[in-house]
Amino acid sequence: MSDSDSDSDSPQSKFRLEAHDEDSLAAFSKGDKNKDEKRDSKPPMDSGIQKESDNFPGVIGFNMDFLNQLQNNGNNTVEPDPSNAYNRDRIFNAVTNRDTEDLAGLEEYLRKSMKLLTNTEFKDPETGKTCLLKAMWNLEDGKNDTIPILLKAAEKTNHLEDLVNAAYTNNYYHGQTALHIAIEKRNIELVKLLIQNKADVHATADGEFFQKKKKGVSCYFGELPLSLAACTNQPRIIDYLLNNPYRNADLGAKDSHGNTVLHALVLAANNTTQNTEIITKMYDYILKKSIKMNPQLKLEDMANWKGLTPLKLAAKIGKIELFKHMLQREVPEKDYRHLSRKFTEWTYGPVHTSLYDISAVDTHKSDSVLETIVFKSNAPNRHNMIVLEPINQLLQSKWDTFAGKIFYLKFFFYITYMVIFTVTAYNRPLVGQPPFPLEGTAKDSFRVLGEVIIMFGGIYILICQIIYFWKRRPSLQILMIDGYFEVLFFLQALILLCSGVVYLAGSETYVTLLVMSLVIGWVDVLYYTRGFQQTGIYSVMIQKTILRDMLRFLLVYLVFLFGFAAALVTLVGEAPKEDGNSTETEKSEGVSYSGLYITSLELFKFTIGMGDLEFNENLKFKHFLMFLLILYVILTYILLLNMLIALMSETVSKISSESKNIWKLQRAATILDIERFLPHFLRNKWKSGSWLTVGKTPEGKPDERWCFRVEEMVWDSWDQNPTILNEEPGDMEKAKLNSVYKHPKGWSQWVTKAQERAREEEQIPLNSGSTSPSDVEKGYDKSA
Repeated sequence: MSDSDSDSDSPQSKFRLEAHDEDSLAAFSKGDKNKDEKRDSKPPMDSGIQKESDNFPGVIGFNMDFLNQLQNNGNNTVEPDPSNAYNRDRIFNAVTNRDTEDLAGLEEYLRKSMKLLTNTEFKDPETGKTCLLKAMWNLEDGKNDTIPILLKAAEKTNHLEDLVNAAYTNNYYHGQTALHIAIEKRNIELVKLLIQNKADVHATADGEFFQKKKKGVSCYFGELPLSLAACTNQPRIIDYLLNNPYRNADLGAKDSHGNTVLHALVLAANNTTQNTEIITKMYDYILKKSIKMNPQLKLEDMANWKGLTPLKLAAKIGKIELFKHMLQREVPEKDYRHLSRKFTEWTYGPVHTSLYDISAVDTHKSDSVLETIVFKSNAPNRHNMIVLEPINQLLQSKWDTFAGKIFYLKFFFYITYMVIFTVTAYNRPLVGQPPFPLEGTAKDSFRVLGEVIIMFGGIYILICQIIYFWKRRPSLQILMIDGYFEVLFFLQALILLCSGVVYLAGSETYVTLLVMSLVIGWVDVLYYTRGFQQTGIYSVMIQKTILRDMLRFLLVYLVFLFGFAAALVTLVGEAPKEDGNSTETEKSEGVSYSGLYITSLELFKFTIGMGDLEFNENLKFKHFLMFLLILYVILTYILLLNMLIALMSETVSKISSESKNIWKLQRAATILDIERFLPHFLRNKWKSGSWLTVGKTPEGKPDERWCFRVEEMVWDSWDQNPTILNEEPGDMEKAKLNSVYKHPKGWSQWVTKAQERAREEEQIPLNSGSTSPSDVEKGYDKSA
């Protein structure tokens, strides 16, 4: 038989014939009767409540009764004993009830009928579930005595490997084999039994149920048996998969996404304390296993199909606790010390100086961890990754070395540009039709020069923002967090250039566009507040308040405004108009509600407490009009406006502890943008860190890393004796430089003061600091 629907999806797809007899025909005819039966699109892997499907697909087979007729020369065939015949329901019931006696004649039945347990008639047509998979789900005390019987029967009929590796075939559970189930059941004895019987240790469970979901619970554990065992914290099964006399699992094997076992562990992390403890231990365990088995395998440097190593993946999706562990991993064992990313250089009491390996973290190469966090991550907690060491002090070093100076220079040029923009717009010609001719006076010449400067400035800003959007391609979430001003800069430049086009077209409308661009331009000055901590944090709070509270308030407020305006216009439209002196009529009319636009403006005045309750006394429904106005005031001025104030206060209080980190994230984006446009020789000149030897590789060669030095106070472990690289405390390299080169008087004091200013900046509290948790309380202690 050729079962194109089922066998093509099996681990070993091949053409084969199936032997059919009366039992087979009965099964398939039963399926035909129920083919219109409505089934669940996501059938359970196994259920004691829902019946197995009978919707068998059409198959091709040879008729065993025909062979019997040939053997008997056309005479009547011998009727078989019904008790010796096996169908799917009988086998499934036997394995479910662990009834070994009922399966006593299974092997002989298969041999005589020339059938296989992987035949279509013995499977669930919707899921592809075999009797072995059914037996794996029905264990008692970790055992099911029918499993060895099934394996022996399959071995005698020469389809043992096919049965052991038969997987679910529907899209939802596709690829799951008995080995996956044994690992999920945490049953090492069944794992051993299956591997002894030719189980595929690299089978991939890649159905929808086993994929990472955007929402809801995810059952993605790396698809491979080894990844499943690692993510479910089963070191004994991992050891057996990696070391057995039959077939060993490959530590570097990848699933359908290109993820290794380390990638799967990253995706299984969820930042909780218990989960982090399990995942970090297992992560280190796998790394040490890789060194024992294959020292040449750089498991942590392997990337998936998206080009992400485990470290970059953790940074991208916000697995901050595991990411912190990976950054600050310090392995004390001598044989595994080269796996460390952090090395204690020296200690003096609680003072620790650590060397961090930043070869994959800093922007030495493209797609660094820093760029992943700042430009490519959509994780809501990515601003908390920026304050982890060594990233925090690495960015501070870049800022102090070059980024700060360039940033302040750009700030000066932008302020100068905006002053020229303002003066030029203020002195625009008020008489005549654009474009205005050059009159030759000094004032007119300066005006034209200013117009040229602001237009070239607009073109420069527009090009820079187009490059920004083209290279980063930020998501809406990233734009809302730290791309707020990039959008405003783009709008400023675009509106300015549009005003230039309208000006050359001879329309006075250019003035409105020019003024709009001018307003946005001055608002964009707030972008440069990120160069200063206090103003930068204040700017973050403004952005968050606008995005979280103001937009929601405006949405609700506009509904009320339009609804009441439409009601008032409709009501006033029914009022009769009296003839008479126009002046007296105007005096008696009071506030007019005759048009939707005028009415909306009048209602807006009520919202800010400047409305006037006077109206035309000749209105037919003046009392109902008064009721509507009072109701509007209650709902907007009293309710909505005060609710907005309360929400804004709550937002400021809530994000006060995050504002500093968000500000650092925004400043990090600015630092990396500045660094990206530097010439190559300047980037090399101002590169942070130094090339150091921190030990030896497994081959006995010097272990050289690009390291960054971080000094910190570690009070919780200062009385311990960590492995150190140097005996003498202090930065000896800097001391040598100070002794070799003669610096101007007061130079050393200036360096000391600069370092103190950097530390003080980290320690400046917010105004609401008394109600905000500290970094230590949040679990981000630098010394951790």
